[in-house]
Amino acid sequence: MVDVLKIGLIIAGIIVLIRFKVALSHTLFASALVLGLLFQLSAGDMIDGVLAAALSVDNLKLVLALQFVLLFSALLKENGSMARAIAALSCVLRDARFTVAIIPAVVGLLPVVGGAMLSAPLVGEASDELRLSPERRTFLNFWFRHVWEFTLPTFPAVFLTASISGVPVAELVAVGVPLTLAAILSGAVFGFKGVKSSRHGAAAGSPWRGVAEFVRNLLPFFVVILLTVAFDVHLVYPMAAVTVGVILCNRMPVATVKRLARAHLSLELALLIWGIMVFKEILMRTRAMDHMAADLSAMGIPVIVLIVLVPALIAFITGYTTAFVGLSFPVLAPFIGTGGMEAFYVMLGLASGICAHMLSPMHACLVMTLDYYEAPMGKTYRLLYAPVAALFLAAVGVFAAGSLWFG
Repeated sequence: MVDVLKIGLIIAGIIVLIRFKVALSHTLFASALVLGLLFQLSAGDMIDGVLAAALSVDNLKLVLALQFVLLFSALLKENGSMARAIAALSCVLRDARFTVAIIPAVVGLLPVVGGAMLSAPLVGEASDELRLSPERRTFLNFWFRHVWEFTLPTFPAVFLTASISGVPVAELVAVGVPLTLAAILSGAVFGFKGVKSSRHGAAAGSPWRGVAEFVRNLLPFFVVILLTVAFDVHLVYPMAAVTVGVILCNRMPVATVKRLARAHLSLELALLIWGIMVFKEILMRTRAMDHMAADLSAMGIPVIVLIVLVPALIAFITGYTTAFVGLSFPVLAPFIGTGGMEAFYVMLGLASGICAHMLSPMHACLVMTLDYYEAPMGKTYRLLYAPVAALFLAAVGVFAAGSLWFG
């Protein structure tokens, strides 16, 4: 119970600091320090944790990859490729709102950390004519990137949950389909509320010509997706290659590249990523999540409440799908129902975790998109509350339907 109170104190502190508009990177580093002190980590353990996160090759690759994304996007905007690609897609879809929603949804098929940054520049370009606020752009890019988390077996939320719980992937995907549909619907309803349609004339010639023009102008971007998905290459390598390729193929002057680098590379984004990783490393070293899950399960709380509460708490405090799945479902496995309801119990826990994950200030996609669009966190959260609530209610509805069917 003491560990639960400590975690609650950390969450409250994070919310207060965010409320007072303390830089999120500073909030994360401070929270990691307080977390280590509350759980009585030695100074040596804390220093080792900070160094492990800061010097991790994977974390360094991620920071570099995201800086390359920023520069690559600026280069495509500078040479006009991005504008031409969005114009071609807009002529095919004819409504800019569809374009804005489809871009992150397509990029969201790529289950990599930092994927939201691949779509953010495209969404920004596509949404210019809609005159969307920074917080609305942030919401749309962030939300539609995550609509597949309930149904794509390539996502950790699905295959890892299935392997831990013993529920077949096919069953988990089947009960998750209504949630993906609910995510798309709620994102469209709340994300485009008050946004007027921006219609274009029909494309001259075949719509496939517009699609071909879109792909041609963003060919380096699709090369990145191909190498990352088909060949399991880390994002940093194709991003570095296509960035250099765009510079060379367009014979961009060194002065132009330097100007774009100074304007678009972001130290704050690098600090945000390191802040998240340091917090995660310290959190894992405290074993706080293991203790909290065990404490909650030993308190005699009703099973259905545990199914909802444990994944949500772990997801919110860690901001990582694999963390909440890996830490909560082994604890919940003995409580998961039988008689055909197994997939529905797992779906409800998964949905609860993902909903909390979407609201977590530790969620890398959210903090990166906030930083990219320079969006106010408070206003962005106000856009998130209603669709997250709708998504959770949809999960409750699916669970209730399953109970009636198998009851």
